[in-house]
Amino acid sequence: MTEKRKTPKQQRGYEAERKIIDSALIIFSEKGYAGARVGDIVKLSGSSTGSFYFRFKNKEALFDYILDQYVDKCRTAIAETTKSTPANFGEIIYHAVCRNVELVEMNEGFYRAINEVSIGNPQVWNQLQDLSQELSIAIIEWGRPFSSEVKAPNYERAVRQATQLMGGWLANRASHRVSIKHIDEKVLISMLYRAAMGVLQVHPVPDYADFEN
Repeated sequence: MTEKRKTPKQQRGYEAERKIIDSALIIFSEKGYAGARVGDIVKLSGSSTGSFYFRFKNKEALFDYILDQYVDKCRTAIAETTKSTPANFGEIIYHAVCRNVELVEMNEGFYRAINEVSIGNPQVWNQLQDLSQELSIAIIEWGRPFSSEVKAPNYERAVRQATQLMGGWLANRASHRVSIKHIDEKVLISMLYRAAMGVLQVHPVPDYADFEN
């Protein structure tokens, strides 16, 4: 990979960089990675071509940096989510579903770019798969005190399958430009929550309304 970017030294530098990144995400969503031009990103950000190339070597470096940021954001979300003390396994799955939905909703356009880039560079998609594995491991350990609630024959395998189901479904739709924003959020969360609990064979399924506050 190329060098990601030149680190800003002042607040205005960070602000200019943020505008470039935000604009890139919009362009990636509208035109895809291949169709996105540096000129489009620069124009939307209100910046200049010189300012762009001062910060990023090229479009690839910009993409790599945004991907690194997204991976770090996901890891932070996993760490923060698993700090809470749940009442049962249902609460664990509910919070995992909500965080997945939130992250994908905020980054739908970027998934289109990820899907395009990963065709030529599978390592890009592998990073998202690694994140899914990290989430699975976190849920496995977070949920051990409630593992008796999971009636699936193999606890760890069932958790991995449930994690892949909720994360994979969301990522697949986003990467193929099928927005989840057109689905009522409560309906979406309920669907993924109940599907994951079905894989885990948790019966009866706790009412997730108890976990919303």
